[in-house]
Amino acid sequence: MNTPQDITEDQFFELVDRFVAQANEFGQRFPQSRVSAAILFAAARFNAFQWVNRSQLLQQTPDEATVAFRAEYEAMFRENLRSFGVLQPDA
Repeated sequence: MNTPQDITEDQFFELVDRFVAQANEFGQRFPQSRVSAAILFAAARFNAFQWVNRSQLLQQTPDEATVAFRAEYEAMFRENLRSFGVLQPDA
């Protein structure tokens, strides 16, 4: 199977929406805090696996990868807080 190396912005947000919909379904059966913890753990597991098995051997240490993933998460979290009106656009 040939998988594309990149996707459109619409395809990206389709994936996001599907993950959120699945989390919302789980939220009907399990406490929201546990669903949140599970999706974070799943993302960490998937990202660690992807990083360890990346096709290009990058000169990035595990500590550097952790910093990069943490920074990316923080940026996405803040973007979502802005979209909910919790943070000002420049925060």
